[in-house]
Amino acid sequence: MQPTLEAKRLSPPALLRALNRRKLYVLIPVLLLTPAIAYYALRLPQHFRARALVGTETTISGGLAFIKPDPVIVLNAQDQLRTIRATVLSTPVLERVIREFHLYDLPSDHASQTVIEAMKSRIEIQVESPEAFYVGFEGSRPEEAMLVANRLAGLFLERKSDLQGRRVEQETSFLDAEVGRLRTQVEEQEDKIKYYKQSVAGELPERLTANLKQIETLQQGIQSKTDQITEAEARRATLTEEVSALEKQGLLEAEPPAKTSIEVTLEQLRLKLSELKTKYTAEHPEIKRTAKEIQDLEARAPAPAIRRQPSAAEIRYVGLQAELKSLDPRIQSYRRERETLTSQMQTYDRRINASPAFESTLLDRMRDAALTRTRYEALLAKQQEAKLSQRAEKTDGDFAYRIIEPAQAPAAPSSPHRDRIILAGFLGSLGIGLLAAFIAERANPSFETAEELERVTALPVLSSIPSIPEGHQSPGTGGLSSGAWEQFTAEQRRHFQQQRLTSLSDPQSVGGQQYSILALKVQQWMSQGGGKTLMVTSATGDEGKSLTALNLSLALASSLEGKVLLIDGDLRRPRVDERLGLNTERGFSDVLAADGVDPGAYISKIGALHVLPGGSNRANPVGLLASARARDVLKRLRNEYQVVVIDSPPIVPVADSHILAGLCDGVVLVVRARRTSPELWLRAVESLGATNVIGVVLNDVDLAATPYAYAFRYYQRHYLGRN
Repeated sequence: MQPTLEAKRLSPPALLRALNRRKLYVLIPVLLLTPAIAYYALRLPQHFRARALVGTETTISGGLAFIKPDPVIVLNAQDQLRTIRATVLSTPVLERVIREFHLYDLPSDHASQTVIEAMKSRIEIQVESPEAFYVGFEGSRPEEAMLVANRLAGLFLERKSDLQGRRVEQETSFLDAEVGRLRTQVEEQEDKIKYYKQSVAGELPERLTANLKQIETLQQGIQSKTDQITEAEARRATLTEEVSALEKQGLLEAEPPAKTSIEVTLEQLRLKLSELKTKYTAEHPEIKRTAKEIQDLEARAPAPAIRRQPSAAEIRYVGLQAELKSLDPRIQSYRRERETLTSQMQTYDRRINASPAFESTLLDRMRDAALTRTRYEALLAKQQEAKLSQRAEKTDGDFAYRIIEPAQAPAAPSSPHRDRIILAGFLGSLGIGLLAAFIAERANPSFETAEELERVTALPVLSSIPSIPEGHQSPGTGGLSSGAWEQFTAEQRRHFQQQRLTSLSDPQSVGGQQYSILALKVQQWMSQGGGKTLMVTSATGDEGKSLTALNLSLALASSLEGKVLLIDGDLRRPRVDERLGLNTERGFSDVLAADGVDPGAYISKIGALHVLPGGSNRANPVGLLASARARDVLKRLRNEYQVVVIDSPPIVPVADSHILAGLCDGVVLVVRARRTSPELWLRAVESLGATNVIGVVLNDVDLAATPYAYAFRYYQRHYLGRN
């Protein structure tokens, strides 16, 4: 089953338990850093700071009086802080003060940069109000701090009066030059914008609506010309078909006789007379003259030959030919007009498409021009203000800085603040410790309660064994009679308590009762499945598997009527004999190594529990456990004892447990709270691959972290009389 790893809940009780577990992470930084910081603070030399107040004043006849100056001519100390610092911290001023008071050893020519920087670090300049500021100095003696602070204030006043005139002149020159430069730049930018608008007048954004309207008009004109071309071409096709039909009827075969010149002239005169009658009356001279010419020609003309009158088809044919000849020029004219309209529409389309780019360029230029004009106007205002201040200074020569309050010798040192340093060191070291404890706690994703273990496995949690301290104050019988317990010497009892064999030394404790519950569940498993051999193992070492196997075996021995055998199956590192205080050199490995050896010869007895130690170290424990001899020995012991508990090596590092799991009827896995990670646990279960695992024992549980902690406290208080 895959784990579902969740972040640990950060409740106040959980935080307190985490701090209790990680208290060394908190205490070590506090115990190491706080004394070191306190020692450092106590060793720091004392420093004294004195300050002189420098401000503005006005001269009044009869004495000096401090009044609120005119805001037009006031010298704002906050605005001139940079100038004040530059004056006080200038190298000539600092060198002069150093030499006068012998603050540092200086060569005859000039001070080094290191000395100047050190001197600057001891000087403080602080603005008190718009009209005043403090000049302070930090010295090793009160008198030295007072004298140097007053001297710095005096030198500032001296240099201020000398630099004032030059500063005003330089500022005025600079402002004049900048104002002229910005004025020229503004004019150039505005001219460029004007020329740009003229060069792209048709593409400007304000022409976009007119261009769109013109394109719409041109589109309508193009569509109109296209319709006219279509109609003319359709008419030409119709006339062509009709002319062809008339020609097929033979109208071109009989040509009329050619007309004489007199007949042609008569026809023209008659046509002209008809046109004149439409314009003038019959009495008009031009009509009379044309009629007279027609009469003269008719008199001279020969008798007309009898001519055949044209038919209606011939008249229609002539009309069709004339209309066909007029259609082609008309169609060509329509097409030229359409091409002209199309060309004009493309021009307007290019203007519309180019309008955003021209608009962006125009906006950029206008924005640059606006910024330049803003800077120009701001600088122009400063120029006017500077000229006004200059005139005010000329008209009021008594207005200047003065030392309002000379520096006094300080009564107490200004630094170091030893109590603050020590408190900050304590809080900082405490913060470091808490951070280290938090990181250590968050970096450990192990199980803390049985509920957290059940989230990542489908195996049942058989028991939650609390943390068992070394030594017990209330030894019990562990299922033995008082005489049986008394058979152990005082040294053996202390040894059992140190090894935390609570099932033997204190069976009524919470830990002893939890092992009894585990023994009861093992008995239920035996009665249901008939199993007799049980292996106890864990994912890796130092998880309490041997302690669990020992206490489980002692609890089973005290509750079962039959014999219980504990086998130390960890042939690589046997520890059962050491925990029980047995002085044996041979055991399980020796039984497996030699055929025909009786296991009973190496079995010892502690109270009601039979114990088969691990024996001497062997070079190939895997070969011994995988041999047929191992199966035979376990089969024999299974018949002789009611239950056999085997303490086996861990699963992940070695293969011994994999072999023993196949030889036993059941497997109990031990997990240590706050130690075994879910990844390691799942890797061990997957690697073991055993189907006979009956459950899990959560060892070294902090009962205060469980939801049922109150039940254990109630049992200890009311049943055992322990707090």
